[in-house]
Order: sequence, then structure tokens, then C-alpha cells
Amino acid sequence: MGTTGTTGTTGTTGTRNALAIAIYLSLFGHGVGGQAPGQQATEAPARGAISGVVVDGVSGAPVPDAMVVLGGATLPREYQARLMTDGRGRFVFLNLPDAATYTITVSKFGHLDGGHGRNNAPTDPLKPIAVEKGAWVPNLKVPIWRPAIIAGAVRDESGEPVVGVIVRALKRIRIAGRDELATGPLTATDDHGRYRLHGLGSGRYLVQVPSVQQSVPAATRIAAPTTNTPEGVLDVEDSRLVIGRYPLPPPPTAGRRRSYPLAFHPTGATVADAAVIDLQFGEERTNVDVTLTPAASVRVSGTVEGPPEALAQLTLRLLPAGLESLGNGAEVATALVGADGSFSFLNVPSGTYTLDAPARTSELAIGRSTGGASLSFAPSVSLPPPPPRGSWSSTQTPLDLVEGAAIRTSEFRNSPPNYTARTTVTVPDSDLAGLVVRLRANAVMRGRILVETDPNKPNVKPLARPNLQLDPAGGQPFLGVPSTTASAAGEFEIPGIQSGDYFVRLRAGFSQTAPGTYWLVKSVSWRGRDFTSAPLPVAGEDLSDILVTFTNAVASVRGSARDASGGPPDSALVVVFPVNPALRAGTGFFPPHLRAAAVTATGTYELPALPAGDYFVAAIPRARASTWHEPEFLSQLERSATRISLSWGQSRVVDVTLSGGR
Repeated sequence: MGTTGTTGTTGTTGTRNALAIAIYLSLFGHGVGGQAPGQQATEAPARGAISGVVVDGVSGAPVPDAMVVLGGATLPREYQARLMTDGRGRFVFLNLPDAATYTITVSKFGHLDGGHGRNNAPTDPLKPIAVEKGAWVPNLKVPIWRPAIIAGAVRDESGEPVVGVIVRALKRIRIAGRDELATGPLTATDDHGRYRLHGLGSGRYLVQVPSVQQSVPAATRIAAPTTNTPEGVLDVEDSRLVIGRYPLPPPPTAGRRRSYPLAFHPTGATVADAAVIDLQFGEERTNVDVTLTPAASVRVSGTVEGPPEALAQLTLRLLPAGLESLGNGAEVATALVGADGSFSFLNVPSGTYTLDAPARTSELAIGRSTGGASLSFAPSVSLPPPPPRGSWSSTQTPLDLVEGAAIRTSEFRNSPPNYTARTTVTVPDSDLAGLVVRLRANAVMRGRILVETDPNKPNVKPLARPNLQLDPAGGQPFLGVPSTTASAAGEFEIPGIQSGDYFVRLRAGFSQTAPGTYWLVKSVSWRGRDFTSAPLPVAGEDLSDILVTFTNAVASVRGSARDASGGPPDSALVVVFPVNPALRAGTGFFPPHLRAAAVTATGTYELPALPAGDYFVAAIPRARASTWHEPEFLSQLERSATRISLSWGQSRVVDVTLSGGR
């Protein structure tokens, strides 16, 4: 059988199993459910077997000492379902229960998890292995992937190493046809100024050294240093500069204060100056150095106007161009507001900035390791939140369209006041005083829900107290995804909504009350107008009497996908997208009309939760998994796609042929 075969072969059972046992004993020195060493060989019963080799996903070289796990089917309790590959990357599972379907996953320290079927990336779906009665499935090649690595050094303007400062990766991802920056793993430089960012997936990265000048009023008490708290303070006139794991400002020159602005590889303080590093799995990019260059800096001071409760522990953020949609660590400077509303930013280079007065921040984030298979974000160094005191928490909402990406929202206070501000500030090359920041109340959205149950599904568990979320139509990360849980009476209230246009949706797009049972937003109405496919405008005023209708009479599409030869494609997605181009962009992070499903080993697919509407259906290579939703690509794809119409509750069977689309 070829290397991609997944169905067992037949032959002389005794010869085949004896050979498999001989291979197994030569590799591992003991049997699994078979004969013990030293016993006389006898013909084994007609049981299935799977054998193969674990290979590096990039080079194809065998990988020794990898853990291979057999799953997907019920195995006897005593069966050894975990094996280590030998020095040539080989493995074999013997005496498998007859006529069953299995999966194989692989792990090894320093690698991303792999498995049979993950031929292009560790985020590909596993491919099941059908073992017929008494058959042996040989010659499997199971890829396992090394993560990418970026390494280098941080030096100052004199070439001296900069020790103990944060270095982080920012990744460019595509959202609705445009580039956005997402935060990624971070680390700290060692005693030689060197750093190493590991666990990276493939993609386009920038390397940044954050440099946040954190100022607080002079009377502010600073907690003793701990792992995630400031390391000290410097008194600067009537303010205090909090020293964290950022570059320490250099001494003044000719009476002018100086600071190290945030820096990108190779040098420069703006996103436009940053070099893009295009990484592939398994690649190690070295000598990605960052040079810090001091700049003359000034003081920016003023007053925040707002109710007293909104000023408590309020921290202002000063964000440079290109980083306006990022959270902690993207600032040039932060300033804790005093009880009287006064604030001072210290050590600010001249330039144009976004001044943000948030109750929370939201940003796009990617997970450490696969950049796709896992959404966990476990940095080796924690960035302290801008407020040097008070509570802080973080939540993540996975994105539908970009593998491995999420919206991460950080709360700064126990009970965030319902006030924010966001404005543009131009800082000259001299101190700027008298700046006035006016807080404005965020909006509150109130309404009720109506649940429509599909009469063809009488035994479905009802949707009770659903989680609603507001999806910013323009995909602006800093707006976040405000959410709430409806009351038992079907009423809801979503506070803290910044000005913008939003869609009302179930959390993460749709909801399930039982396996195979899906719920979607069917309609949204306000003041006699339909806002199902158009966003609700929020401009600081509260919105009341929103009526949101949910239904489990969802539409679905299923069928088969074939390649040009008529067989099941090796690695493909089936995508569904709306005929109306207006529904392909500007529809937020969780557009219900854009869906994708992996094609199974037998060439089938299913897309179970769609709103009614007119769609195109197409099969594309899985290599487009993170970019298929781009409007330009969809315009090309519709030429070879199949057009269908779906009504609420309708299920359609659509067979498609793989398009090129690479």
C-alpha cells in the first residue's frame, strides 16, 4: 500500500501477522497482546494491524523517540495504545479488534502535536484509518511538526546588550481582506541581551521590544516587587515613573529628557519601520536583532473630565500609529489619573498618538505553540497591566475565521465605570500642558429574546438563558465583543458599549443545547427596522426594546467532495459563502454566512448551522484555511462554485469538486 493508504489490505493471515510480530519484536523487544519473548511462534489469530513511520513534517526525516497514540475505537483495557518510535521512527500496533476505525496522534518534546492526516500543518484534521477484518495497514507516514523559532539580541545605541527587557512577537493576520496585528508569545532577554521566541506557527511576524513609560502621581504607593509587579520607581518632579521590564531611560542630554521608544527589528520605533519575518514550521531564524535608539522626550499633562467614580484607578494609554488596536504593552506611555482628574505622561517622544481612556482593552491574540491548534496563551514573562494597582483579569473568545486567533479582553477594575474616551493627540518637541480629556458615557443595550422552535424537532431541549454578544461590524479589535447572559424571563442588558456598529449574535456565532442541535439568530429588530443583516448603530445613546429572535430551524449543507480524478481530496475544506458580496465583508468577527468544514477521509463534509439565504458552495485546498474568507478570493471562487438557496430548516446535499484556489 502507498504511504497515504488508510484501508487495510488482505493476504495470508499467518504470514502477515508473523511478519508484523517479527517487526514488532525487533523494534520494541516485547509484544502487545501477543507472545512473550522466548515462546514458540504460533500462527496469531486473524487480528488487524497498523504500522508506519513518524516523519518530520518539513524535511520528511524519520523522528525517533516520538510518542504514538492509537485512538478512535474502543480497545481492550489491557491494550497498550501508546508506543515510542524506534531509532528509525517506526511503530506498529498489533492484534487490533477487527473491522474498526482508528486515529493516530503523535507528540514529542519540542514539537507540535502531529497525527495521521495532518499533512500540511498541525492544525489539519486527523484522518481515520479503517482496518478491515484481519487486515494490516502498513507504510503510514505520520507527520510531526517542529515549531518555528526567532532568536536574536537587543542592544542599545552603543552596541551594549540590554538585559532583562521584554521581547515579543506580533503576527500579521488577515481579517475581512485587511491586515491586522495580533499579539503573540513573549520572553525576556538574558544576561547577554539575547532572546529566543519559540513555539511559533508559520506566518508573518514582527519582533518588538515594548517600552512603556508608566507614570503615577507622586503620592501613589507602589507594592513591593514580585514576578508580575513593577520593579521600582523613579521620582520625576511631581510624578513617579514606574520601572517594569522595559528599557531604563538614559540620562538627560543638554537638559533634555530622553527615553528609549518601543523598537522593532531591525531598528526604528514604528510599525512602518519594522521588517516582516516570514516563517515556516520548523524554521529557526537567528540574528533577528533589535537596536534601541534614544529619543528626546517631553511631558504631556492635563486633566480628565468625568464623574469621580470614573476617575478611580483610571489609567490613560498613549498608543503610537499602527498599534492602536493592541492591548497591554503597545503603549508608548501610560498615566494613572489622580483623584482630582490630573494626569502626566512622562518621557513621550514627539509624534501623533491615540490617547485611550479605557475601562478594558481588547486585542487580537494568537496562541503559543501551533498558532492554530491551541488558543492557550502562556507567555514565559507576564506584561504587567498598565494600572500598577487594582484588579486585572483576561478572557479570550476564539475567532471563527482565523485558526489560532482570538479576541482577548482585559479588565482593569473590579467594576469598570461606564465611561471611556479615545482621541488623537499630536505631541510637539516641547512639553505639552493643559490637555483636556472628556470621558463620555458608553451605551447600554437592552431588549428581549423570542425563541422559535422547529416543529420538526419536537423533542429538542429549549434554549434557556442564551449568551449574547455584540460583534463589531468593522472588526475593530479595540471594541471587543461585549456580551451578557439573558435572564430566565428572556430579557437582556449589555453595558459598556463604545460607539460603533454592531451585530447581535449568539456567543461564538451559534449555540448548542444538545449534540447535533444548533441555534442561530433569526432576526433582530429595533424601532420597526430589521437589523439582522445590517449592524445596529451605537453612538453613545442607550438602545432599548431590541427584539432578538432565535431559532433551531437552522439550514444545513452536506455532501461529498472530490478531486479532479474523482477520488476524495487528500486535504481540503468545503466553504459556504453568501451570493450577496455585501455579506462577505464588514460583518464582524463571527459572520454567520461564512462557514468552512474539513473534508473527511471518505470525502464527505457537513456544515450544520447556516441562516437561510443564497450561497455558493466550493471545495478548496486546506492551505487556504486562514485566508479563504478574503473578499477578493471569494470573488474568484464563485466562478467555479455551486450556487444554492436555503430556507430556514432546510437541509441540502451538494457534491463539489476541488477547485485550485492556491
